[in-house]
Amino acid sequence: MSPMRLLEDLEPIAACPLPWERLRNKRIFITGATGFIGSYLVEALCWLDSRLSLGLKIGLFHRIGTQPTVSIPCIRWVAGDIARAFLPEDFWPDIIIHGASPANQRAILSDPAGVVSCNILATRYLLECARKNRSTFLFFSSGEVYRRGPEKIVETSAGELAQNSLLSLYGSSKLAGELLCEQYRRSYDTECRILRLFSIFGPGEALTSGRCFTDFLAQAKETHSIRINGPGTQVRSFCYLSDFVSGLLFILLCGEGTVYNVGNEDNTASILGLARQIAEVRGNTAVIGPLTTSTQTDAYVPDTTKLRQLGWRPQVDLKTCIKRCLDSYR
Repeated sequence: MSPMRLLEDLEPIAACPLPWERLRNKRIFITGATGFIGSYLVEALCWLDSRLSLGLKIGLFHRIGTQPTVSIPCIRWVAGDIARAFLPEDFWPDIIIHGASPANQRAILSDPAGVVSCNILATRYLLECARKNRSTFLFFSSGEVYRRGPEKIVETSAGELAQNSLLSLYGSSKLAGELLCEQYRRSYDTECRILRLFSIFGPGEALTSGRCFTDFLAQAKETHSIRINGPGTQVRSFCYLSDFVSGLLFILLCGEGTVYNVGNEDNTASILGLARQIAEVRGNTAVIGPLTTSTQTDAYVPDTTKLRQLGWRPQVDLKTCIKRCLDSYR
């Protein structure tokens, strides 16, 4: 990310009314640091460490055979197998952030065993590390633990998955990881906070990820047209990366050992509406379709009341999110 874009994204986070002293000199261990969301989180934490003189020490997991993506003095890379013990004995984390998992449909369907390894086996191992070190444990769950319907989704709605969904394995494994967190909280008083992520977008995601947002960006960029193969009536929310990071920090520094939806219901649009907004921001771009019709209601929008009660507010609207993403691919 360019220095100017980094400042544009992260200065508002540094200005948040957060108890930053609670982060001072903390040791943080993160999995998923080489992924789209995780790499942005690491970049944000390193920038905040420098900007606010926090004295962070950050350990990052990467799989054996892959290469670390950044080299910064406060970072220590740890190679390992996600399904086996990998945390170094000389690194005692105050905070563990478990964000590793295949997330988009293509990755999930191509590696179902990896879904189980990340969301269940690695979660169990890292919870045991958190128990031994008295660490605060943040688990990246997903809005896929919910059955979709016409209303905003509240945290108490989880547990009734649509088993015919392509993402049912993913959602079920995330629920299993949540249950492990709850067991450790009850049995060992481990401080566990669960983040259910909803449609996080921003610079850095591969245009081949298979999600409608990146599919539309790729079409607009390459052909100046966006094709809506379905009815386009499905309703989604869209949360920019910097708003996700600020949400995580509010949960980490102000939250409790419970579950939080993390998304942005202010940025809600139908699939057709999203395509039209991308076309407008891109300019000289046509929207083709919808090519089918449907009367079914399919909404995937979080209720973030619990997160907002901590003081968090999203700051990046949908058009700004689209513009920043398009600019990054140029």
